[in-house]
Amino acid sequence: MTGIHAALGAANYGTSVSPETGFAIIDKFVSLGGRIIDTANNYAHWLPEGRGGESETVIGDWLEQRRRSDVEIMTKVGSVPVNSEGEAVRYEGLASDTVHCAAAESAARLKTDYVDILLAHHDHPATPLLETWTAFTELVASGKVQKAGVSNYSSARLTELIGLIRQHALAPLAVVQVKYSVIDAVQPNEPEMYPPFDQETRETLRTLSPDTVIFAYSPLLGGRVFEKAPDGEWPAEYDSPANRRKVEAIQNEAAVLGVSPSALVLKQIADEGIIPVTGTSNPERFDGNLALLVDT
Repeated sequence: MTGIHAALGAANYGTSVSPETGFAIIDKFVSLGGRIIDTANNYAHWLPEGRGGESETVIGDWLEQRRRSDVEIMTKVGSVPVNSEGEAVRYEGLASDTVHCAAAESAARLKTDYVDILLAHHDHPATPLLETWTAFTELVASGKVQKAGVSNYSSARLTELIGLIRQHALAPLAVVQVKYSVIDAVQPNEPEMYPPFDQETRETLRTLSPDTVIFAYSPLLGGRVFEKAPDGEWPAEYDSPANRRKVEAIQNEAAVLGVSPSALVLKQIADEGIIPVTGTSNPERFDGNLALLVDT
């Protein structure tokens, strides 16, 4: 039996990635031993053809034609835009009723009786953490959700949440998803929305919640860095001499190993005990990118 130490990112399914291509990618991922598919109820509202829910719908159509037990679905709630055009962006949030409603709508789009992993997509300080996590606990107790977690939470908020879980005997923090790669941002983009996975956050989880499984999204930085020429154009968020030297070293090592730089990056993240969430618009590219993550 094979297995892959990675999750499949499906953010653009049903928008820039056609349903047919999405099916082919999932089939390829599963054939290689992959199990966890990552999505969210707001994917991919930021694209011209997106309103949110498209990715879950494609995955649901795929599930309807396959064995549900072959995969685990990780989805997220709380970040669907609800503002009128021209207003400052507002999101659905994480109030109890919103969480229950959003989880039910996600399950309906996914055509499943339960969600394996449900995450709070972003912190929503306007809603008390206790209210949010009580709702997640109720979903776990009902069997509608198997495991609960969060995405994009700071170290301070994780500490607060773990304390509440202990104090009120709530569902454990099974999963944390973070924005992370092997090079650090030098000009972080919206750090309040996307807190860095820094040493403080690592220590918080290691000491207070050691059984929490960590997933890293955007590990390949959207293909904008690791496969580029060392002197090529980079996004300002990551452009520094130190990062360029590190990427050049990765590229050189990958060449010696006969793999792509992306494959080596994913392996380095997995070696830290973190599960990378990686996607593609081309199912044939998976063999190369996942080459170092497959157990036989």
